[in-house]
Amino acid sequence: MNGGKILMKITLLALFSLFLLAVLPFFGYIEMPFSKIFGESAAANIFWNIRVPRTSGAFVCGATLALCGMVFQSMFKNDLATPYTLGVSSGAAMGAVLAIKLFSGIDFAIPVTQILSFACAFLTVVFIYSAGRLKKRFDTGFLLLAGVAVNFICSGLILFIQYIASGSESAMMIHWMMGSLDFTGFATVLKVVPAFLVMIFVSLFFHRELDLMRIDSDIAATRGVNMNAVGNILLFTVSLSVAVVVSQVGPVGFIGMVAPHIAGKIVGRRHGSLAFASLFAGGSILMLSDAVSRTVIAPSEIPAGVVTSLIGGPFFLFILIKSK
Repeated sequence: MNGGKILMKITLLALFSLFLLAVLPFFGYIEMPFSKIFGESAAANIFWNIRVPRTSGAFVCGATLALCGMVFQSMFKNDLATPYTLGVSSGAAMGAVLAIKLFSGIDFAIPVTQILSFACAFLTVVFIYSAGRLKKRFDTGFLLLAGVAVNFICSGLILFIQYIASGSESAMMIHWMMGSLDFTGFATVLKVVPAFLVMIFVSLFFHRELDLMRIDSDIAATRGVNMNAVGNILLFTVSLSVAVVVSQVGPVGFIGMVAPHIAGKIVGRRHGSLAFASLFAGGSILMLSDAVSRTVIAPSEIPAGVVTSLIGGPFFLFILIKSK
């Protein structure tokens, strides 16, 4: 594909994302006329402390998950790979439900649910990484099966904790596992930004290696790619980035699987350009999903994870049917 055309398409995607960032904070149950967003009014407070951080957070989280999904799809040579393939999401969910069960009635100055969620996700990453090291080489098939096993273990523990939880605790657990973008202020957004920046750097730094890994691991090795080193670096950084996002917003599905597909249709499969296209596609999709989640049944709200699944499932099926 011509380099100039690719650059133009990426620029259009970036402009579309900026347009959504500027416009979507005005959408919601409470109208936000432009003249009311400055000053000390209640509308200004809602706009700057809730709407703007929420839209910004949706972009950062969506972009991060899209980049993670892009890397995993190339590593595993599997278009159905997602950021949650290795069980990181299940580990984070287990930490969250454990925190709700143990500490739901205690008022802490620190966000215990997010901390325990990240801790369990991190332990999941360490377990998968350590298990992979026992194979002496980077084995994608083994990692996929290990991820399936971790998902089963964590899912069983989650069901057990829900079974012994009270009604209110169980409701809180279900709400968290549906995924939510309940940002208030920019503090939570800033916690996700490091993962976002790391994924941009990793995706661009290893773009040549990802191009070769997407084709075949043996070809990549013959072209000078150290599969063990590169594979382990990508595995660890992607999994930790996913853990950061999931610990803050819950397991928001669909984005990491479909955004790279949409980006690939637009700019092709070379990761130097695909990374930027995936970034803007993932951010835009989650911003739009969040706008739908807070406006369709306003003043109530649909969890973001529910919206992404309801929109993403049929859309992905349509892509599969239309694909040659």
